[in-house]
Amino acid sequence: MIERTGISAVCFDFDGTLGMTGEELKNAWKQTIAYLHLDCPDFDDIYRIGPSLQDMSAKLFPEKSPAELSEIQRVFRGFYDNSDMKKSPPYPWCEEILREFLKRGKKLYIVTNKRVKPLRTILRNFGFENFFSGIFSPDICPRCEVLTKTELLQLAINVSNCPAGNVLMVGDTDVDINAAHAVNCRSCGVLWGYGDINSLKKSSPDILAGEIDFFLKFDEKFI
Repeated sequence: MIERTGISAVCFDFDGTLGMTGEELKNAWKQTIAYLHLDCPDFDDIYRIGPSLQDMSAKLFPEKSPAELSEIQRVFRGFYDNSDMKKSPPYPWCEEILREFLKRGKKLYIVTNKRVKPLRTILRNFGFENFFSGIFSPDICPRCEVLTKTELLQLAINVSNCPAGNVLMVGDTDVDINAAHAVNCRSCGVLWGYGDINSLKKSSPDILAGEIDFFLKFDEKFI
């Protein structure tokens, strides 16, 4: 049984939760496909924002060998990671949410499948660099294998020095909520992102909230 206590630390997914990154991600994939002369006629049906680069490349090109997928990922990183990220603005209400949590004395973390370099560029563009006590991305440790969302969230909990029951994971997809379940922390599904709403609901987050009622739902559940 998880004790329902006040929240001390809040972990945020990034793509679709804090940032509207869809256009720039999609453009980088289309540049990659064109540059490598790849055949992907069902791109618009298959492509999703949220999975890791490794998972997404395997979904888009299941017939490719590991070496070929590695080259696709390398080219994608070249296009995306070196972008100025000017087409990836924050959701307008997210700064207010972050500032309110900080005012309440919460530790804030980012737990995301986005790699560190493009994430830091976007945070600088947002002016959000100083809001977070830590960033947890798949390439946070170059000597490790790529870390899953669940592993990244567990790392964030460990670093926060908070019991799992006092940590809230906020995200727009069922992957975020399932990661929270896996490490026994609390969860909030947001209704403004890129995730499928039905899948998000089926994953059973502690709360589902939109931009208008975010803190109303939070306070009803956790205060």
